[in-house]
Amino acid sequence: MKKSLRIIVVVFAVLIAFVLLVFLFGTFFGGCVAKNYVNSHGEEILGRKASVERVGLNLFTGHVSVRDLAVYEDNGTDRFAGFDSLDVGVSLLRLIGKTVYVRHITLAGLNVGIVQDGSHFNFSSIIEHFQQDTVERDEDTTPSDWVVSMHNIRLLRGQLNYTDVRKNSHWGFNQMDVHVPDFTIGGEDHTDAGLTLAFANGGSLTADVKFNPRDNHFDAELGLQGFALDQVKPYLVDVAYIDEVKGHLALNAAASGRLDSMAAVSLAVKASLDGVDIRDKQHASVASLRHLGVDVPRVVINKNYFDINKVELKGLTARYELFADSTNTFSRLLRQPDTASAQVDSTATAQPETTEPASPAPPLKLRVGKLLVEDVNFTFVDHTLPDRFEYAVRDLQLSADNLTTAGMNNARLLATLPSGGKAIVNWEGNISDWKEYQRLRLNIKGLHLTDLSPYMVAYFGMPFTDGIFSFTSFNTINHSKLRGDNRIDIFKPTLGESRSDVKPQLRLPVRAALYILKDKDEKVLLPVPVSGNIDSPRFNYFKLVWKTLGNLIVKVVTTPTRALDSMMVDDEGRLFIPVDADERDFTSEQFYQIDKVADVAKMDENLVLHLNLVTRTGHSDKVLENNERRNKILQRHLVDLGVPEKQIVITTAEPDKAVKKEGYVVTTSY
Repeated sequence: MKKSLRIIVVVFAVLIAFVLLVFLFGTFFGGCVAKNYVNSHGEEILGRKASVERVGLNLFTGHVSVRDLAVYEDNGTDRFAGFDSLDVGVSLLRLIGKTVYVRHITLAGLNVGIVQDGSHFNFSSIIEHFQQDTVERDEDTTPSDWVVSMHNIRLLRGQLNYTDVRKNSHWGFNQMDVHVPDFTIGGEDHTDAGLTLAFANGGSLTADVKFNPRDNHFDAELGLQGFALDQVKPYLVDVAYIDEVKGHLALNAAASGRLDSMAAVSLAVKASLDGVDIRDKQHASVASLRHLGVDVPRVVINKNYFDINKVELKGLTARYELFADSTNTFSRLLRQPDTASAQVDSTATAQPETTEPASPAPPLKLRVGKLLVEDVNFTFVDHTLPDRFEYAVRDLQLSADNLTTAGMNNARLLATLPSGGKAIVNWEGNISDWKEYQRLRLNIKGLHLTDLSPYMVAYFGMPFTDGIFSFTSFNTINHSKLRGDNRIDIFKPTLGESRSDVKPQLRLPVRAALYILKDKDEKVLLPVPVSGNIDSPRFNYFKLVWKTLGNLIVKVVTTPTRALDSMMVDDEGRLFIPVDADERDFTSEQFYQIDKVADVAKMDENLVLHLNLVTRTGHSDKVLENNERRNKILQRHLVDLGVPEKQIVITTAEPDKAVKKEGYVVTTSY
């Protein structure tokens, strides 16, 4: 597009040169002579057939008028460019003082049609014609004594049409009005220019520039209203597989500064996007946006200063999908660059060596008076799992007042989860030195575990069939030291049967842990503390959470005191089933305790149940026979309860006189 704009500027320059030629002929040779010369020698001058209806001249007033000038295409029939009328008023006497003083220029009804087909334009032959006899000369750097001073320059009812044949793109500018009150080259007068034009597909553009050559100071304003985004689609399809782009852009921008110090220019911008909808080649909506508004009263680039009054985003709907071939929504949307054409000669881009150190950038100075995000709906889809996962977060809201890099900040985020759950995030912290202090509180309430089943199947080989999950996380950072207090609260977590068609990625006794952790009200409460130094290269918050949670699960399962709290626990905190050395069998209470142990073992096929019989010394052979018989009864009873033999280890320890109470010490391993 930039190349096209440069070429369009060249075309206008050529046309202006031709018009000036007509003007000069009219000035020095008279209107009739100029008209006849253009009509007879237009092709010789321009390389194209040209015609003019009338050329008027008044030497006393310095007024020249041209009517109905036309320049034709290469075929000599179709019209390429032209205008209805040109009126120029010049002060001829001031030429004596080396001043070209133009009182007014009025160009009405300019009509130009530009057609691009690849690298060829419908005016290429004009440029080639002017280049044929061009002789390169050394540039003359001697300052000129001439002053060009033009006033009241007007373009009325102009029309420009641009067509890119290969991209099937068409840009139309109607009702082009340009007003330049004053324009001076070589003098010290101010320059003032204004532009107004309407896009053929809707919208308008206005611009105004004031320039003072004495101090190089300028003020510029740009206004864009109702610009239809579908006009940029032909250029977006070069980089993305986009089928449709809808929406409108409005922009008001102002710049003030000096031309010789552009980095110090002060900018102000107000912009809004409305009704945006982007669709892919399957006509599926990639993203849509009801409104985005930005109000920036001042930006100074070289000072790294950004003063923003308000950023407002409403009605964003987006969808992000992960696919099994390692692609995602955006990678599939974007076109891959042509590696052959993307190769760049390294010697051409090599930067000259320099020993001067780069000037450090000033610290960021940012203020956002109001940040407001409302009605955001985001859907995440994961196709990489054995079962498709889709999760939609609705009505996301984010709000913050007076965000700044100069002090403490606060922000709050709310979101609605599927099945009525809620997510609440409160943040307080420092932006410029975020390692110094941060405080983040996250609350997730009412999340249905069945929504997360695809991940449970992928990681653990079994789905959730019931359960409500709540999560509270309170994290602080002080001088790079992180402390996180996380609390998991689950009501009635229930797992389905293990999937034989899925190989789990993790081996953790989740089923047994949930069974053990559930209290009488079927609730699970788990603390998951996390701590670390965020400056450490090995620091990863989520890995720490998973590691802590995994260690906790294994610990719970291998010491299942909570599930078996009806049993006796010895002074060392071991699970213990007491027995009478003289008895050959178990009592009903002991069978109950054994049944509870069996329930834990049946939760996970990888869980091994260890029952070690401890006895005192000095027993008779009869007691030893009772112990052996009791072990066999225990083995058979556990198998009858559904515990596989590979999960049962029953041993008898060497008699020990230090044993105070005889029985089975119960442990588990994984």
